[in-house]
Amino acid sequence: MELTLALDVNGHEPLHAQVFEQVRKLILNGRLRPSQPLPSSRQLAGRLCISRNTVLLGYERLTAEGYIESRGTAGTFVSSSLPDDLLRVSGSRPRSPQPTEEGQSEPVLCFAGSPGGTGSSGRPDIDFWVGRSAAESFPVRTWRKLLAQTLSSPDIQIADYSDPVGLVDLRQAIADHLSRSRGMAVDAEQIVVTSGSQDGLNLIHRLLQGSYSTIFVENPCYQGAALLFQSLGVKVVPIPVDAFGLKVDELPRTKSSLVFVTPSHQFPTGVTLALERRIQLLKWAEETDSLIIEDDYDSDFRYDGPPLTALAGLDNSRRVFYLGTFSKSLGAGLRLGYTVVPNTFSKSTRQTKAFMNNGQPWLEQVVLMEFLRSGAFDRHLRRVRKIYKERRDHLVQCLRQHFPETTICGYEAGLHFIWTLPKDFPPASQIQIKARDIGIGIYSLRSGAAIELTERSPDNVIVLGYSSVSKEDIALAVRRLRRLIDTQKKGAKPKDRGSRKNARARTLSVN
Repeated sequence: MELTLALDVNGHEPLHAQVFEQVRKLILNGRLRPSQPLPSSRQLAGRLCISRNTVLLGYERLTAEGYIESRGTAGTFVSSSLPDDLLRVSGSRPRSPQPTEEGQSEPVLCFAGSPGGTGSSGRPDIDFWVGRSAAESFPVRTWRKLLAQTLSSPDIQIADYSDPVGLVDLRQAIADHLSRSRGMAVDAEQIVVTSGSQDGLNLIHRLLQGSYSTIFVENPCYQGAALLFQSLGVKVVPIPVDAFGLKVDELPRTKSSLVFVTPSHQFPTGVTLALERRIQLLKWAEETDSLIIEDDYDSDFRYDGPPLTALAGLDNSRRVFYLGTFSKSLGAGLRLGYTVVPNTFSKSTRQTKAFMNNGQPWLEQVVLMEFLRSGAFDRHLRRVRKIYKERRDHLVQCLRQHFPETTICGYEAGLHFIWTLPKDFPPASQIQIKARDIGIGIYSLRSGAAIELTERSPDNVIVLGYSSVSKEDIALAVRRLRRLIDTQKKGAKPKDRGSRKNARARTLSVN
């Protein structure tokens, strides 16, 4: 078949990314239909006068995200798993929050929940806490250089209040990054600089306050989000997650609702929301006049395959609030993140953010802006992605070596995965406590920044964050866990208690 693409050989976007994006849009617009054949990579490359490898890269990403599929010698086709009625999203505009009538007082919302744990107090010697970047990976030299340049600039604005929604140059740099890495066509006016995802959630709630009464969340769910929603007096309804992400077909047809999802790397299970369900979720939001919060907390780290297009990228800035953070890529101590709001909320968001605070620290914003614009951030991501992948691979190898019956999930991306324990193992909460006694921090589902909102959830899952643990410590910890669990299964007490130093001296006896 003929496939007409308009590639810009002089553009800033790589040609393979242009192939991906233009074919993706043809599929989502219904111009390429399910099971429709595509030209071979050789044919398309010849027609476009570009390298075949360029077309192959574009096709590989389309295949990875589920848009197209290879059928061996028969050729390449648009994915047959995309029903026609899910490919088109109606053009209705999202509902804007209703203004409060003059003189009408807003209800007072008192904190009604419980604070979530941070996992930072009394750390064990070897700690598999979730989502912690490696401190030694922070680009100290580059950051120091940019910091010195900023402080020596004649345009220093350290004594001034800055824009509450963030420096416009930083917001533009973030918009450019999202365009390259997440397939999102957004502008600086839609972006608000925050202190992280939790700050973004508070901003969204204030922005929508009174316009929704029910929020649907994944089950299990990110603890910080679930506890926040509960504390605000909003009805929180859990929706189950399976191997393909949120079970969208179980979402009630409740009008004017809100749904919180982590589609790229579901927290905590690590599964990816399938493309068909992503489109189905957007269709549900249109039909119920609802809105979506997409928490893309660790999407910078995808090890197996190309990065996935964000749900907000498919939505075209209409119904999805997008939460991003630099806590995982650079460090939580930086306290910088961002929220991308749909187009219709851009103006009201500025005023809402001004009510919350006068903006994030100017100095850190300027340095981060230069870090992004200079290309240093992309170079940093390539470096740490390699480090974290090596640590992930080593942890998987060690677990499978010492626990042949290992079942793990969610290791394709992010900074953690979950380990489902065999039936004859002690409960995860018990192993967590005993492991702490020998200097190892591992976490059951409820202790690993996650929460299950159903009764009697099984206690057989351990959450393992690997990004801040060296390969040497990973190997040591898994050997000690093997011995610990063996003794627990026999009903005996583990003998090797003590510090990491003593444990290293006993390495041979632990093997």
